[in-house]
Amino acid sequence: MNKIISISIITSLGLLISACSLSPNLNIPEANYTLADSKQENNNGIDQRWWEEFQDEHLNKLVDLSLRNNSDLKIAYIHLKQASAQLGIDFSNLLPKFDASANALRSKTSINAPTNKSGQFNYGNDFKMGLNLSYEIDLWGKYRDSYRASKASFEASKYDYEAARLSIISNTVQTYFNLVNAYENENALKQAYEAAQEIYRINNEKFSAGTTGEYELSQAKANLESISLQYNQAQLNKENYLKALKILTSNDLNNILYQNQDYQTFNLKEFDIPTGITSEILLQRPDISSSLEKLMQKNYLIGVARSAFLPSLSLTGLLGFESNDLDTLVKNGSKTWNIGGSFLMPIFHWGEINENVNLAKLNKDEAFINYENTLKTAFGEIRYALVSRKNIRLQYDNALSSEQAYKRIYEIAKERYDVGEMSLQDYLEARKNWLNSQINFNNTKYSYANSIVDVIKAFGGGFDRQDENSWENAQKEEFQNLENSLK
Repeated sequence: MNKIISISIITSLGLLISACSLSPNLNIPEANYTLADSKQENNNGIDQRWWEEFQDEHLNKLVDLSLRNNSDLKIAYIHLKQASAQLGIDFSNLLPKFDASANALRSKTSINAPTNKSGQFNYGNDFKMGLNLSYEIDLWGKYRDSYRASKASFEASKYDYEAARLSIISNTVQTYFNLVNAYENENALKQAYEAAQEIYRINNEKFSAGTTGEYELSQAKANLESISLQYNQAQLNKENYLKALKILTSNDLNNILYQNQDYQTFNLKEFDIPTGITSEILLQRPDISSSLEKLMQKNYLIGVARSAFLPSLSLTGLLGFESNDLDTLVKNGSKTWNIGGSFLMPIFHWGEINENVNLAKLNKDEAFINYENTLKTAFGEIRYALVSRKNIRLQYDNALSSEQAYKRIYEIAKERYDVGEMSLQDYLEARKNWLNSQINFNNTKYSYANSIVDVIKAFGGGFDRQDENSWENAQKEEFQNLENSLK
């Protein structure tokens, strides 16, 4: 991570030699809309660790585990480090290169060599040691545009990491909610199954005593089998979500295979969505920022491709010592230097350069279309997330009222059944309706919780614009954990 931070600092340094740029001007259309119907702006935001607002310690631990152990996030981090390394490489191309060299040569000159006038074999030594300079003057901005393209790629990798991080956190939170939902449905069906077993046992005893008929006994058995089927399906659903959650949060196979997952009853947390949100919030979405940086990268690479049409000028130099005797190599009389330049002008490359420029332009056009599609997708996701949250909230209120009403109906039915004023069929129907309303309420409650997560995810993890200068500081501990896990 220190390398990433150092590269970010280097980018602020001025370049030694100014150069023009052959990359085209990039005109990016602005999207200026209001995403919420309100005339008054509200600056309330959501904390970066927004999942902690649900006040569930198990959830907090699971998210921390996913940030530490998830393989997809590790891959995104490796891509970030790769982009950082490439940025350092391209920055080095802007500067002169110095190399230390040492050569030792012993030669034998033939008698028939044109330069040999002695008529005898000549033997000679040549020892060299010094510093070599090589530098290509960036006349047309080739290396500067390459550096700028790598910087844009590095920034895109940062945003890709943020997108992967947000996706993993959201998936962990929603999978946990689905797991808790499955647990609660399983518990509700377990209670219903135990009650159905008791009703069947009572009816079986009455049937044996001749006080009830086969119809009532068969009805109780059918009810028992129906609830048993639902109960078994709820157990299977729970295991499915448990498996998904363990894969998200752990690379320990024993943990995935054998250990159970703790949970607690979810406390619904209401998030206030700020009003008067403008389209500038889209700049906070990492996928949009990433696609924009990739577009800028492709635009700079057009300038790199165009520079191949023009001549290049390189400088070379040597400062050191040369002698025919190793003992006198570092003496004053052995000092030597040279400086020179080379000029290279492309003449005919069979269309290679032109096609490279065309390819770079096509890559830029593709990146522009991807950027536009990302914007459209973002607007669609935000709109759907807001509408979905609003509608599911209404469903939640309705489901809560329905569950309370069916619960009261069941309580009255039980009182009447216990005193013999209601038939078994009516009593079972009342209990079944209450059971269904419980499950429907649980499903709606967690659908509403998931819709809240979808809204936060659609807005890029919050509603406040992040401080760009605090990006590295906010990720230091997380990056250190990933570094340790990769070792």
